[in-house]
Amino acid sequence: MVNVLDVAERANVSSATVSRVLSGSTLVRAETRAKVVAAAEALGYEPNSFARNLRKGRGSSIALVTGDIEHGIYPRLAKHLQRELELINLNLVLFNLGHRQERLRHMLQHATSMGLRGLFLASADIADMASLKPLVDRAAGKGIAILSVSQRLEGFGIDSIVHDDLAGAGMAVEHLLARGRRAIAYLGRISGSEVGRERSLGHEQALLRAGLPIDPVLVWDVREGFRSEAGYRMTSAALDRGLHVDAIVAASDELASGAIAALLDHGLSVPGDVAVTGFGGISWGNYLRPALSTIDLDVAALAERARLWLEAHEAGEAHPALVMIRPSLIVRSST
Repeated sequence: MVNVLDVAERANVSSATVSRVLSGSTLVRAETRAKVVAAAEALGYEPNSFARNLRKGRGSSIALVTGDIEHGIYPRLAKHLQRELELINLNLVLFNLGHRQERLRHMLQHATSMGLRGLFLASADIADMASLKPLVDRAAGKGIAILSVSQRLEGFGIDSIVHDDLAGAGMAVEHLLARGRRAIAYLGRISGSEVGRERSLGHEQALLRAGLPIDPVLVWDVREGFRSEAGYRMTSAALDRGLHVDAIVAASDELASGAIAALLDHGLSVPGDVAVTGFGGISWGNYLRPALSTIDLDVAALAERARLWLEAHEAGEAHPALVMIRPSLIVRSST
């Protein structure tokens, strides 16, 4: 199959020059452009529909807009998205919101002037979509492709490709129930996170399916600090109050690591006294002691589906408003 490198070799120019010609750049001399076009025609090179869109002079960068780039799966997601976008000659840029909605508002207002081709929204934070919707619509009307890759926003007219957090939390609870655990706490950010709400609901529904009551004192809403220190603090506070738990479903691997440290510091064994599951499938979980059981999120599959969505969107082809990526359970020694 003929590619850009073949055209570059025949025209005796760089692949970057071929890309500039295909994108319609005015920075290429007329005689060079003619050589590239002649080489492409001689080799039978036919750019796909996505490449043809590049000639319209639109930006070549997609912004990954995260609530917190250091948290959870987002570094992995950035890596896989970059790899997928490179397949279609696009770049990935990062924009960290720092959990501040005004920064998202800024991105939506200035996406066009920043030369962006699209926005992949990867924030779990609950947003005021009523006030943001006009900005979303205006950006989309200017040709900015907008996709949510963290929380479901299809109800607001934003296509969404997300992990099935409800099912993932249910898997964790069902696994713990099968191990004979009954006092199963949920540890996660709920009040400020749409993703956290989904995972909390999955925990609740799995308990109800098993005929167990929902004990509000075993639902621990993390309201500040979302990593290991928060898991340690919340678990320690619960144990200091004398609460009995025999399992914890943590909404992230970081929270789970903090919970395990707190349990051990209180003289409890894991999983003997309390079993712990994480969420995210971060690789270092395998090197904790005990190694962390976790709900693994298929970030590579999500990134691939996001690239396919973008190609279909650019080509004006039909595509679903919602795609759910099913997670899987990794069982290790913490349960």
